[in-house]
Amino acid sequence: MKANGLRVSRLFTAHRSSPYEGIEFVERLSELKNPDGSEASASINIVVPDSWSSVASDIMAQKYFRRKGVPNEGCERDVRQVFHRLAGCWRKWGVDYGYFVDNNS
Repeated sequence: MKANGLRVSRLFTAHRSSPYEGIEFVERLSELKNPDGSEASASINIVVPDSWSSVASDIMAQKYFRRKGVPNEGCERDVRQVFHRLAGCWRKWGVDYGYFVDNNS
């Protein structure tokens, strides 16, 4: 146990409950854009929180969804996949580099 590590307290979730509890997710069609901002010929169905705007949904689809290489799933189509991937990466870095007071949390 590292005495001067970071302690992260649970704030918005309950122990052993889904972090997505209380958030409604919906499927939306996202129009992908070319780098110059013009419409691309591609569009994909994605799953995002219902409260998100179409702009937020399009940004997530274009900038953060992995298009290939997601084990057992192909491409990411659900924002929860992105959240899980990013949070898992940050947790792994924290454990690997001893950032947390308790590396078993």
